[in-house]
Amino acid sequence: MRRQFLSIMITGVALGLVLLAASGSTSVNVGSTKAPEPATTPASSEKQADASSAPAKAQTQSKSEQGTRQAQHATESNRSEEVLRQAREALGGEARLKEIQNFTASGSFRRVSSGQEQAGERRMDLLLPDKFKISDTLSLIAGIELTIVSALNGNQAWTDSRTGAGNAQVMTIRRGDNAQQNSEEQIKRLRAEFTRYMLALFLMPSPNSSIEFGGEAEAPDGRADILLLKDGNAVVARLFIDQKTHRPLMMTYRDIAMRMKTMKSTAGGSRDVDKIVKDAQSNAPARQEADMQMHFSDYKPENGILLPHLISVTVEDKPYEEWVLKSFKINSPDVTAKKFEKGD
Repeated sequence: MRRQFLSIMITGVALGLVLLAASGSTSVNVGSTKAPEPATTPASSEKQADASSAPAKAQTQSKSEQGTRQAQHATESNRSEEVLRQAREALGGEARLKEIQNFTASGSFRRVSSGQEQAGERRMDLLLPDKFKISDTLSLIAGIELTIVSALNGNQAWTDSRTGAGNAQVMTIRRGDNAQQNSEEQIKRLRAEFTRYMLALFLMPSPNSSIEFGGEAEAPDGRADILLLKDGNAVVARLFIDQKTHRPLMMTYRDIAMRMKTMKSTAGGSRDVDKIVKDAQSNAPARQEADMQMHFSDYKPENGILLPHLISVTVEDKPYEEWVLKSFKINSPDVTAKKFEKGD
């Protein structure tokens, strides 16, 4: 009887809200406005005059600081709008970008995880305003192919996995307190990933987010403007725009990197399977957020829009994932709401 190979996927995935460092905005120190000097009076009258003038001084200082903050905010808002305008023009123009209703990109990718290198094909589907799906097909041991799908469908999220080998079993192990918590984490993670791609590829922030100017930074080929992606008052990502080409160079954020490990075992029945699963659960590392960088390069036009054909990701400055994009579709009639339902 032919020996069976067991491929076990251990996936620890979740979203940690991206809390980044300070925005780098310029601050202005404002001195208080000097009140008129009181006329010469006896000592008791001087104390009374100083006491009566204190509220006026405080009020004058408060108005001055408020006015300065408003002026500073307006300047930063104008700068962020100008950076976005130039970047959208460089990618194909704001009008063309606003016409995008759905988008599909596919190509080869590889990932280094748990000391192993995994390779395969990746496909990403977007349907505005709130549908997103990533499908990874991995080439595993003994010619086994594993497809993992993660999808956001409005206020719902789901994952699925399937293999092309009839004699292989695939198990996904998740850590968490309960199923509801896992579901909530999954929705947050996929929404964050969807938002990052929409901003990096098409410079479109999500409806619940805002963009602010975050200063400048040195890039290998020059200088870059920094745009802060904010969810409420929290900075969840920073997008670096090349000042010369006005193209997105890189995005930084904090997230939990997916860890995957494949194992093989001789066929030992259900006991063997149970033992490996229990060992995997007990030995799985705790999920921790890490500093992640997504780099965009090799820009080429596709349907009138300039798109990166290479997207690479580093975790704590170490190579993690690389996606070579080869095929694109924009506003395809094949991308419908049904495609984002589980089982499609």
